[in-house]
Amino acid sequence: MTHSALDGLLGPERGHLLDTLYEAPQAPDAWPRFLAQAVSATQSRSARMLVLDRRAQTVLSSIKHNIDESDHQAYVDHYVNACPWRPELNDKPPGQLYSTFLDFSCRQNAFYRTEFYNDWARIQDIHHGVCGTVWQDEDHTVQLLIQRTKNQGHYNREETDQINDLVMHVRRAVRLQTQFSALKHQSEALQQALDIQAQPFALLDAKGTLVHISQEAELLIAAHPRMALGNRKLTFQDSRQHSALLRQLAQVTHPNPAFRGSGGVIAVALNNHLSTRCLVSPMHPGAAPNGFNTHPTPLAIVYFQDPLGDIEVDLDSLMQLFELSEAEARVAAGIAQGLSPQQIADNHFLSVHTVRTQLKNTFQKTGTMRQTELAKLVLTSPAAWRWRRPPLNLSCPA
Repeated sequence: MTHSALDGLLGPERGHLLDTLYEAPQAPDAWPRFLAQAVSATQSRSARMLVLDRRAQTVLSSIKHNIDESDHQAYVDHYVNACPWRPELNDKPPGQLYSTFLDFSCRQNAFYRTEFYNDWARIQDIHHGVCGTVWQDEDHTVQLLIQRTKNQGHYNREETDQINDLVMHVRRAVRLQTQFSALKHQSEALQQALDIQAQPFALLDAKGTLVHISQEAELLIAAHPRMALGNRKLTFQDSRQHSALLRQLAQVTHPNPAFRGSGGVIAVALNNHLSTRCLVSPMHPGAAPNGFNTHPTPLAIVYFQDPLGDIEVDLDSLMQLFELSEAEARVAAGIAQGLSPQQIADNHFLSVHTVRTQLKNTFQKTGTMRQTELAKLVLTSPAAWRWRRPPLNLSCPA
């Protein structure tokens, strides 16, 4: 049977749905409650919200209503990409839901021949749905899916339009949650900014033996595909990069300060697009964590710049610390964030010659001679703090 209208999306029930939605950004249990209310209001069987990567291929987190946990996990692990509507959904404009019966080229008789139906949906009596992308940013795609059984019938045009009247509110609620989560993470990062233990760094001797490593660095390396910790050693998978690391460690820990090098940057690929920048520098007493400023042998300090995180540099603080002009502070901040002079010039609509002149002035005022030295000085100063963009998790807002 099919329905011509959904009374549950009108009157007081609509108000309850909206109240739950706008509670969701800061209430851990509100998103699942919204799904339960949406299932009831639309006379449906079940519902899900999926947080996926930007390309909508991998499920990062999810919530569900009236789907068995093991069946849902099977969907997340495999059947999400076996669903015959998903490839076409990626080409449909976001911001609304589409009826699987009316709006997709895969007709119902073809759907019944798919792996998705025969191995997953049939067992749960899922025959029809409305689905769509309700939110996208640079990191996430959020999709909402509501399903019906065979006896409940497909979603007709009037019902689909009624459900879509809610979607703009869903979008606003997700946007609010991302903003609240980001603000909380930034606040926590600011509280940690003066604690060097919160920064990803390691202390090593001339032979590459670990003397100390921060928890942040340990977690970063453990998740990195081309770096490893073992037998109190830091190793890079690429033999040339590992040799470069050992050379720089030997240079910056030379027993004779007159021959001690200033270090450099080794970019270790994280994936096809991003690299973790490892800044190797001599450890000066002023930059040493408590307990290491009197170590019997020279040590190197290696800072790990997380490409999945953001480095924030306060320009006013830089200007006060090193008596820089605003333009010079912008250049120093850009170098600390891994930008080249050309990229800084492009970002601020300047010529690269102008930026190089400002960089030269910055070297003089900060007492540095190389970009790596300037980057280290800025990153270890009170003007810099780092935070990592929080993952979007609808089941438990950060």
